[in-house]
Amino acid sequence: MSSALHSDIAFADPLRRFARAIGQIVLQRNAATGALLFLAVLSASPRLACGLLIGTLTGHVISAIIDSDDAPVFRNDLHGFNGALAALAAFAFIGDVSQAGAVAIVAAMGATLLAHKLSRVLARFDWPFLSSPAILVTWCWLPLFSGRGDTGAIPQVAAGVVPMLEAAFAGLAPITFATGAIAGGLIAAGLFAARPSQAGWALAGSALGAMLHGLGGAGDAVVLSGACGFNAALAALAAAPLGRRYALFAIVAAVLIERLIDCVGIAALTAPFVLASWLTIALQRRWVRTTQAGDAHVIHPHA
Repeated sequence: MSSALHSDIAFADPLRRFARAIGQIVLQRNAATGALLFLAVLSASPRLACGLLIGTLTGHVISAIIDSDDAPVFRNDLHGFNGALAALAAFAFIGDVSQAGAVAIVAAMGATLLAHKLSRVLARFDWPFLSSPAILVTWCWLPLFSGRGDTGAIPQVAAGVVPMLEAAFAGLAPITFATGAIAGGLIAAGLFAARPSQAGWALAGSALGAMLHGLGGAGDAVVLSGACGFNAALAALAAAPLGRRYALFAIVAAVLIERLIDCVGIAALTAPFVLASWLTIALQRRWVRTTQAGDAHVIHPHA
């Protein structure tokens, strides 16, 4: 009996670490968050859920090879989330399953290796790498497979209080390349499991981001679909520990950067969130020189 219990414990710990790595997609080192994120992706697309598992597992394996167990990436369960995002992008943009699978594995490997290099460089400045490795790797292969995926048409949605509330939840789904209010609601539940305030900031960021995009000229169908909220939601999550004014600044900055990138004609992905977060951290460090501010961003805002 004791050996069976020991076996269960030995299996449970890697599983928790795997789930916490998924949770880092939304900046939360929390196993419940990771499990609910996986359910969110699964509810939207079993195909994407496979990509999430492939990317996280690939990232974990590569990190185990190139990093020691006491490395900051392993201690904070940061080994899998960039690989997961890189693989999700492959399954989201490439229609052919075999091609998507092959690109997902290679992209997850590349994103994990790049994260390893960036973490060492940026750690000297107490700077988070966030999802930048996955973005850079995806930008490298995306032009080679342009037009081979099916992102689907955005349905027409009537304006109203209920559609706007659904849009706030749906705005969280694209964080994992999913769509829909159900997936977004499960992500919000995962954030709530980590800390209720995190869910509040994410939903506030999604709603405010959608509103600002609407004021900037985005169509009602796009705004109400939830496609405009995810970068603002992530920026709010990253900047909220710094204070309300910084969170609001990060949301506005993410929207402005996203609008600029859209004008260039490239896939923004989560680049607006990364750039807005970096800008907010730089401003905060300039305005408030304290030890606590420096310690809050050693590797990842919620490591």
